[in-house]
Amino acid sequence: MNQQPLTASADSPTPAPRLRTLAIACFFLSGATGLLYQVIWTRMLILIFGSTTFAISTVLTAFMAGLALGSFTFGRLIDRRGKPFMTYGLLELGIGAYALLAPTLFDSLVPLYREVWLRFEPSFFAFSLLRFALLSAILIVPTFLMGGTLPVLSRYCVRRADLVGCDAGTLYATNTFGAVLGTFFTGFVLLSTLGLRTTTLLAAATNLTLGLAVVLLSRATRETSAASAQPAPASPSVPQPSTINHQPSTIFVVLFCFAASGFAAMAYEVAWTRTLSLLLGSSTYAFTTMLTTFLIGLSVGSFVFARLATSARFQGVGMLAYLQLAIGILAFLTTFLFAKLPYTYTVLFKRWGAHANETALMALNFAIAGVIMLPATLFLGGMFPVVVRICATNVVRVGKFVGDAYSINTVGAILGSFCAGWLLIPTLGILKTLFLCVAINLILALVVGLVARDLTLGMKGVLCVMTPVLLYLVPHAGPDWNALLMTSGMYKYASEIEDYSRDAFYKYTEGDYDLLYYKEGITATVTLAKEKARDNIWLATNGKIDASSHADMPTQVLSGEIPLLLMDNPQDALVVGLASGVTVGSVLQHPVKSLTAVEIEPAIAVACTYFGHVNFRPWEDPRFKLVANDARNYLLVTPQQFDIIISEPSNPWMTGASSLFTQEFFKLGRSRLKPNGLFTQWLQLYGMAPPNVQALLRTFLSVFPHVLIFETIEQTDLILIGSERELTIDAARIADRMKAPKVQASLARVQVADVFQLLTYFKIGTKELVTYAGQGLLNTDDNELIELQAPKNLHANTRAANDRLLAAATAGILPYLRNYGQTDAERAAFLAKLAEANLAKAKGPEAARLAKASLAIRENPEARKVLATPVEPADPANDE
Repeated sequence: MNQQPLTASADSPTPAPRLRTLAIACFFLSGATGLLYQVIWTRMLILIFGSTTFAISTVLTAFMAGLALGSFTFGRLIDRRGKPFMTYGLLELGIGAYALLAPTLFDSLVPLYREVWLRFEPSFFAFSLLRFALLSAILIVPTFLMGGTLPVLSRYCVRRADLVGCDAGTLYATNTFGAVLGTFFTGFVLLSTLGLRTTTLLAAATNLTLGLAVVLLSRATRETSAASAQPAPASPSVPQPSTINHQPSTIFVVLFCFAASGFAAMAYEVAWTRTLSLLLGSSTYAFTTMLTTFLIGLSVGSFVFARLATSARFQGVGMLAYLQLAIGILAFLTTFLFAKLPYTYTVLFKRWGAHANETALMALNFAIAGVIMLPATLFLGGMFPVVVRICATNVVRVGKFVGDAYSINTVGAILGSFCAGWLLIPTLGILKTLFLCVAINLILALVVGLVARDLTLGMKGVLCVMTPVLLYLVPHAGPDWNALLMTSGMYKYASEIEDYSRDAFYKYTEGDYDLLYYKEGITATVTLAKEKARDNIWLATNGKIDASSHADMPTQVLSGEIPLLLMDNPQDALVVGLASGVTVGSVLQHPVKSLTAVEIEPAIAVACTYFGHVNFRPWEDPRFKLVANDARNYLLVTPQQFDIIISEPSNPWMTGASSLFTQEFFKLGRSRLKPNGLFTQWLQLYGMAPPNVQALLRTFLSVFPHVLIFETIEQTDLILIGSERELTIDAARIADRMKAPKVQASLARVQVADVFQLLTYFKIGTKELVTYAGQGLLNTDDNELIELQAPKNLHANTRAANDRLLAAATAGILPYLRNYGQTDAERAAFLAKLAEANLAKAKGPEAARLAKASLAIRENPEARKVLATPVEPADPANDE
């Protein structure tokens, strides 16, 4: 260990305290806008490139690559030339100016992206490389400038070499605190009040204001160039601090450790996020909670260790070994909490009244996220100030030291994010991925400890013994992963549990089911289970049940059958969302020439095979083609036109699926329909307030002027059928097509034997729907209305209200019914039978309308009997 006195020449002129404080405050706001851009731009770009994990990883990789390159480049430049405060202001101006152009540049990618696909039809990997190249070309400029801000401001604010860890760490912590603010307000406030583009304009205005103020202030104070600055003279009366000059090999090990730590940090974030999505859900608010909590840990850890870095006890390489050891041990210990959290969440959910209190639900989500993320991230945040303090021993070159450290850590983070999402979790699973990260931290602790000159031989011996023992214990003594329990979806179903005693809870979540299939896929965790008490199989993604062989069959079957029966001679069909494969199988019972199913999660294709007894095994049909892609991305690039598109994604409050309910998606779907084609959209009535349902219907009507709606499960599911042409219901054609044996077998799965039973599912048509939907906001990519509003009603019982409003608005099927008899007698008889079918399903008002219409055509004793029968309104069911 070489310890030398730090002479005055190692110091450089420092700004006045007020200017330094102002610079730090600016960097706080800069951190807020930086994370805001990352969130906003990622959302904008995945609408073009798709919301697959690979597309999102590509966006983040291009984003972080720019940060790394900018940090590396400006760290070197600012030490040799330039005025750091002025340079920082110019960087902010550049970021703000680019942000104003970003939406236009993103939009310009669409025709280029589509043209390349149409001309060359590149392979998956070639297309992925093209996507990365396009993203890099768009993101490299602003992220390059963002990456330069930390080393530039470090060069301006760092006062003495012995304080480099404190000053640079404080800057990093301040910037990360700003990121916390940006993430929180973007997810919880700005998106829902301003929308994507206005929020971007606000951030750009902030950057431009900051940049202009800093540039003007720098000129007013006549900032001196760093290259020509004369060092401040040392005061002989003040004892000079000391610093440690480490060997180049030691610095190499430290930087390698920092890169590997960045890898582990991002892998932890991906794995924790996948775990928490099972506990907190997949809404924007849930993901905002996770990211905010992760950043809080980093910022607090950096702030604390920046202060500790001024002490000689926390300046040595040995401190890195202790940090890595603490990260690994704490990350391992938190895995033992996973199995306890579903029950804990449910108990607190009930006791805090989180089903009806947004603040309580937010507090609960932050508490759960904090328990998992905060212990290890506090020490992860401490890595930056300690590493910088070790590497930077000369203030004149502090920009290089900070830039190198930040860039190499970012490179590690890029690899960690990509490998965790694409390789580790799909291959090893969430828990083993976490164990691998723990092992990385433990090995790093040993390696760094062995080269640390400030550790005693005894301490090194302890590390040599402790590390192998811990590496053995992690996989062998670690907890098991209970798939049924972890994917029980308490974020959705906790409000339905009446008895939340421990025994009742575990019977509800795992005791009543047998696990058939479980896969932690690339985009989601897929669970398939069978009820022990009855022959029902259900499929859940991230804990939310999306398909089943019993309760969901009417929606799954009729989503395929009704549009095929309504349309004249359909040839080519597209289904968005494979799920159980029942809808796909229903379509294939008709004489279509081709059917394409677009499914984003590959694991669903495997789960689908377990429904072979109810889905007619569509994978064996040569007309069937499965495309593994994001639906929007596929519709954007494919030149194929379809007679029918059936969109049956997951719930509109879920991030990712929400983009399949916007006006832009409906327009994209309409552009891929043949003339007079039909677009079918599934829509829920539960967990969405009536204004949200009306907004979605209004949005659908804004694209498809003619709409028929069928209710497949009472007070639960609707299917919207839209077209540019007028839609009617040709009863004779439907009845004739229902005679086909395959169609009969398909409809028999939901006890539909004739045309009368089928038509009882009709709910409302265009004329009344326009009045019901009314005027108001549409659900767009910009305002993300439903994605941001629907989660607030996730636990509300909205079924009865939505159903009552729709029932009050409808005029029934008569205005849209055609060709239901050649003579008055036949028409009267048809309406009478249809009235009876509706009466059998307790649809009294519709039965009365039909009976009256039948009587108006011809006097009919049976119709009189139906009309005279008193009908009581059915009690609202609550089976969801």
